[in-house]
Amino acid sequence: MFETLDKMFLAGLGALSMTQEKAERIFDEYVKRGQAEKGKRSGFVKEMMDSAEKTRQDLEKLISEQVRKTVEGLHLATREDIQRLEQKLDRLAAKE
Repeated sequence: MFETLDKMFLAGLGALSMTQEKAERIFDEYVKRGQAEKGKRSGFVKEMMDSAEKTRQDLEKLISEQVRKTVEGLHLATREDIQRLEQKLDRLAAKE
């Protein structure tokens, strides 16, 4: 599980650092190497940006889920637990 989390984290870092300018530089490098045609630049950049956004969203979802599971595993009092105790204390204090 942590190996997957590490890989997603690293992929997410790459996605978060992806900018349109960086994607354009990558594409220009591909053109120089003959691995891409100049006319396909906008499609490539859009695909890179879409992929980076999806990776960012996936990473955010994964981290959120892992944090939720970790917190649940700690068996901490929930907001509802505390409110219930406060109400109980208020009722006990009112009886005095």
